[in-house]
Amino acid sequence: MCSEPLPRLDYPGRVTFKTPALRLPRPAPLYAMGASAEAIAETTGASRFLVDGTFANLDAASATMDGPGFDTAVDMLRRPGRPNGTIPVLRPDFTAVPHDLSVTWLGHATAVVDLDGVRMVTDPVLSARCSPSQLVGPKRMHRAPLAASGLPDLDVVVISHDHYDHLDTPSIRAIAATQPQAVFVVPVGVAAHLMAWGVDASRIHQADWFQDVQLTVRGTTIAFHAVPARHFSGRGLSRNLTQWVSWAIVGPKHRVFFSGDTGFTESYQQTGADHGPFDVSLIAVGAYDPAWPDIHLNPEEGVTVHGMLNTGTKGALLVPIHWGTFNLARHPWADPMRRLSAEASRVGVEICVPRPGSTLMPDSRTGTAFFDQTWWERCA
Repeated sequence: MCSEPLPRLDYPGRVTFKTPALRLPRPAPLYAMGASAEAIAETTGASRFLVDGTFANLDAASATMDGPGFDTAVDMLRRPGRPNGTIPVLRPDFTAVPHDLSVTWLGHATAVVDLDGVRMVTDPVLSARCSPSQLVGPKRMHRAPLAASGLPDLDVVVISHDHYDHLDTPSIRAIAATQPQAVFVVPVGVAAHLMAWGVDASRIHQADWFQDVQLTVRGTTIAFHAVPARHFSGRGLSRNLTQWVSWAIVGPKHRVFFSGDTGFTESYQQTGADHGPFDVSLIAVGAYDPAWPDIHLNPEEGVTVHGMLNTGTKGALLVPIHWGTFNLARHPWADPMRRLSAEASRVGVEICVPRPGSTLMPDSRTGTAFFDQTWWERCA
C-alpha cells in the first residue's frame, strides 16, 4: 500500500507534497544533525541569495580571517573560559498573561521575550550540551533555569541559524510536543531541520534576508524582519546550506533586536534606520577571537552595533547574550562583561547584565535582572 505523501515547506511558506523515500532509523547524533542537503535545498531554492547551493555573507571576509589552528585547539583544551565561582541561577517566575515588554534570560542566546502581549523564545537551547550528542561537546557552565518542557505558554519560537548552540534538537522537539499553539519563525532553510524532527510544516514560517514574517496573535500583529547577519551555518560537514539572520522584531508599541550570532557589519546602521530605534537590543558579545573576527562581535563592537541600531535615541537598553553559558572561545569567562561595562560606560550606553533566569522590565527598569548588576564579578 502506498503511504501518504509527506508535506514540505516550499519557500516562502506554501505547503506542497513530495513522495517519501524509504527511511531507516538514524543514530541519535545523526538525527540531531537535522535535514539532508537535498531536503534543505527544497526550502531554499527560491532565495535570490542562494548561489550554487550555498549562502555567503554580504560583507567580504577580512584579511585577518584565518580561522582556528592547532594553537587555538591547544588553548581551548586549557579551558580559559571557565568561571572560578558558581554561577547563580534563578528560577524564572512567568506571569500567565504576557507583559507589554519583558526579557527573561535563560543563558547563552535563549531568552523569553514578551512584546506587546505576545510571548516568544529566542534560540531555545536548554540541554546539557550544545552538540549532536549529549555525551560529548561543549557543556553548560551553569544549570539551565528550567527544562524546555517547563517553558511558559509560548506564541512564537524565533531561530537565528542552525548551529548547535542556537538550534537544539531536544529543546525544539519538547516545545513542539508540549506547545501545540506555538509557531516557529526561522531563516530560509532551517525549516527543513524542524520538519526532519517532526514539526509540521503548517507551524513554520521562514523568511529570506530583507523579508519579514507577520503574525497576528490575539489581535496583535508582530513583524519579524530578517536582517542579514555576518556569520555562517551548518550542522555537519557541509556549510552554509541555510541562512543566518538577526531579527528586528516590531510590535505596535515596542521593538526588540535579537542579534543571533554575528560579526561586525556596517549594515546594522541601515537596520536601525529601517526598523529602529529599539527598546531593547539583545546582542551577542561572547565567543570572539582574533582567529575569527568576522563571525562574532567583541564587546566593543557590540556596543557600537547597539548605537547603530539606536542612533541618537536615549533610553535604549543593551542586554548582552551569547556569553557565560558555554565555553566556545579562548577569552576568560568574565572578559566579555569587563570589556562591555567599560565601553558602555565610556560612550554612555545603558546595559543590563541578567543572571541566568532573571527578568528585566525595560520600560520601568525593574525586575530581578536589575537587582545585582555585578554578580558576574564574584564568579570571575
